Formats: sequence, C-alpha cells, structure tokens
Amino acid sequence: MPTRNELKELAKLRLEEAETLFNAGLYDGTVYICGYVIEFALKARICKLLDTNEYPSSGKLKSAYAVHDFEQLLLLSGLQKKISLAHADLHTNWSIIIPWSPEMRYQPKGTISKNKAEEILDAVRDKPNGVYRWIMKYW
Repeated sequence: MPTRNELKELAKLRLEEAETLFNAGLYDGTVYICGYVIEFALKARICKLLDTNEYPSSGKLKSAYAVHDFEQLLLLSGLQKKISLAHADLHTNWSIIIPWSPEMRYQPKGTISKNKAEEILDAVRDKPNGVYRWIMKYW
C-alpha cells in the first residue's frame, strides 16, 4: 500500500496530468484524473490522522478504507467539521467535485465539455479555496 508521502506525490502528479490532459483537449480524462487528486490527498490526510506511514487499505481494515467515495473519505480524514466551517468558495468547490466516481472511466468520449472540465479542474486547484489546496493544509 502507498505511504503517506507517496500519496502526496501522487496527488501532485495527478494534478499535473489533469492539467496536461485539459491543455490537450482531453476533457473526460481531465475530470477522471482530478478525482484521484482529491482521493490521494484525503488518503494522505487519513495517514496523518491515524499516525501511520501506510494507508490501511488491506487486511481487516480493507472494507473501511479501500473506498473512493469523497464523503466517506472526508469523514475518515477528520475534516468533515472543518469543511463545514470553511469559506463559502470551498463549499462551492466541494459541491462541484462531489459527483466524481471512478466509474467515470466508462463514460464515452465527449461526455464532459471543456467548460465542465475547467470548472472541476479549477475547483480542485483554486488558490486558496480549491479542494486540493485546502486538504494540503492538513496532510
């Protein structure tokens, strides 16, 4: 399983990949990869909260931690109350990314418009109220 530092690096790398895909006009891939930016960032935060180096997604804990659902990961990360107290722009950005699912990989080409991909990418990377930028404060 990935370590906390590997999850941080993967989140950063996935954001770079999402930006590259967007610039290449590959909007479906942009949105799909953006989801993993948030997932990896939340999982890095969970490692910090649990004071463990590796993310606990195997063995007896697999059913609790091997998830992709942002709401569940937010709860596991201990950030649910903090996000409720955060800036309104962060709430807006969170609501934009919440519909993400790894099942998006099965969507046909052209499902996501340029405008929608840009909205989601901005919700992830916006400074200071992008979801990824916000999670970084706590990981």
